[in-house]
Amino acid sequence: MARSVWKADYAKAAHMLFNINGPAANNDPAHLDGTEFRGIDLQNAPVWLLNTMAKSGLFRSWQLKKAQVIAWFYRGAIGGGFTYWPDGPAALPQRIAAPMWNKGVVAENEMMYHRAEANGPVDQRMPKGLAFNSLLQADPAVPDGWQITSDGEVIQAIPAQEARILVHWGAELYIDLTELKQVLDHTDDLTHDHVFDLFISDLRARGHSFEVPTDPMHDREFIGLLTRAYDTGPPSIYPAEAQGPEQRAA
Repeated sequence: MARSVWKADYAKAAHMLFNINGPAANNDPAHLDGTEFRGIDLQNAPVWLLNTMAKSGLFRSWQLKKAQVIAWFYRGAIGGGFTYWPDGPAALPQRIAAPMWNKGVVAENEMMYHRAEANGPVDQRMPKGLAFNSLLQADPAVPDGWQITSDGEVIQAIPAQEARILVHWGAELYIDLTELKQVLDHTDDLTHDHVFDLFISDLRARGHSFEVPTDPMHDREFIGLLTRAYDTGPPSIYPAEAQGPEQRAA
């Protein structure tokens, strides 16, 4: 399924993660997952740089091809869906609504804005006593239940109906053997200097006036310029059933 996104001959499993939550709010307006490039990845670059490189479009020929298979398990009746913008952040979104069980999508979330939706009863989304050291664990008194504890004290019991589980499997894809060898043999990798040289050249072509930083990775003024130039911001159109943070506040 992952290979079908790019019609690729090869796929390499890259990561697998999961999350479990009870009733929860979500103030994420939508996001892109951090992508990676040949030579520049999560091991040697911060996420803000990787996302700015992706949004700029300047590094597409070095960008690793990726795909994810994402599956949800949630039988609740309030929220809990998945909103995504397959045609770009300025276009209308699409939505997979809950309840869902063993339902999933195949996507490239590094290039598509998306967001999980809030779920569960509103008055249960922020239990009193929730802290950084709180623990989510199986409820020993209920076979399929969960509970949250803070310093050993149970602050919330979560019935199975309100538990939301996500499984997220990702792969790197290679169109053919030539591309596979190019990536694994590092024959055309980017360097940090090359990345910032391309940024600086493009910023000048766009008419920006600025002083070239001596340490662009940590120069806040230059980082701000990159953000203003290449980050168009999150989507502004949300489904009526799953509004964005600004709409809810209004």
